[in-house]
This record gives sequence, structure tokens and C-alpha cells, in this order.
Amino acid sequence: YTRAQHNGSLATAKQLCRKVDFKSMSTVLDIGGGSGAFSIVICRAHPQIKATVLEFPEVCKTGQGFVRAEPAQIADRIRYVPGSCLDAWQEELGAAHDVVLLSYVSESVPASAVPEMYKRSFARLRPGGLLIVHSFMVDDTLDGPELGALWSLQHVAVNAEGFGLHPSMVEGFMRDAGFRDVEHSEMIGGLTKLVIGKKLPA
Repeated sequence: YTRAQHNGSLATAKQLCRKVDFKSMSTVLDIGGGSGAFSIVICRAHPQIKATVLEFPEVCKTGQGFVRAEPAQIADRIRYVPGSCLDAWQEELGAAHDVVLLSYVSESVPASAVPEMYKRSFARLRPGGLLIVHSFMVDDTLDGPELGALWSLQHVAVNAEGFGLHPSMVEGFMRDAGFRDVEHSEMIGGLTKLVIGKKLPA
């Protein structure tokens, strides 16, 4: 599954790099980062960035294979930490990150875990850091798009306790966790959306 998703995620990660200015950033915490596609693309484009990926142990093995296939100047800046986003986040994940990335994660965990994940993300960011949520979502009007709704529905088969997401819902959880200046936009047209919140300086 992870291998099958990798190439598609590379293309989406390139789109993310066009939407987010990573030039002044140095660290990314990629929660549930799968094959490492997003971290790989970000590190390819921005040589100053180091990425940490949290994933299940077996997925880490697959992801590390993709990372090792990259040139050393990229591979050496991406590390995997085995674990689950549902468990306590290890100290090994670091703190004061510039970005916490949650791509295809919020719709893949029980609904009760989502607010806590956003709070944990807030705690792992430096002031001014960003939480980036990329997920299958429908519009706030809840009447489409059809493809986004269908992909959200199919997640019920593997995550019956999860949310069907829309941007204002994600924004609400972000604001409850302390984020401000929340913005959202389309990513994969009719399918996924991007919601970004900032941890403002105290």
C-alpha cells in the first residue's frame, strides 16, 4: 500500500511546495508520513530543511527504502521515528519545529484523537510555526464535491470512528488548540484540501 501511494504523493507534495513558502524554515515534523514522499520533496527543494517522520515500525522500513534511494545530501536530512500518532509523542520527535505536517492523517484516526493531535502539534512548534493539515474533505456547504465525499466515505471501512472532514471543522479544532491566522485552499481539485494554522508568538 505504501509503495502504491508513493508516486502520487510525490506529485501532491510538489504542489504543497508551491503553496507554502518553506524558504525560511529549517525543520519539519511529518506525522504519519508514510513513504516519506512529502518530506523527500520538501528536502529536495529546500536544502536547509531537516525532516522527522513518525510512522508505524513496518512503514518506517518501507519509507527508509525510499529515503535511501535519494542522494546522500537529501537522505541524510530525513529520519524516521517508529511509533503511532495515537500514542504519546516521543521526545525523539523534537520540539520547536517550523512545521508540523499532517497529510491524510486527520481522516484516518478516531474522531476523538483529532483535537489531541492538533494540541500536540501546537506544543511541538516554535512560535510562528505552522500546522499544515492536508486531507480528503468536502466543502463547508456539505453538498460536495462528489469525489471528495466518496473518498471520505471509503475511509469509514477502515476508520468507522473517524470524521468526515470539511475546512471549517478542521479550522475549529485548530483554533481550539491555539492556532490563529487559519487559511484553507484546494489541493487536489475536488478531492483534497489544505488547512494551515499558525502558532502566534506569546
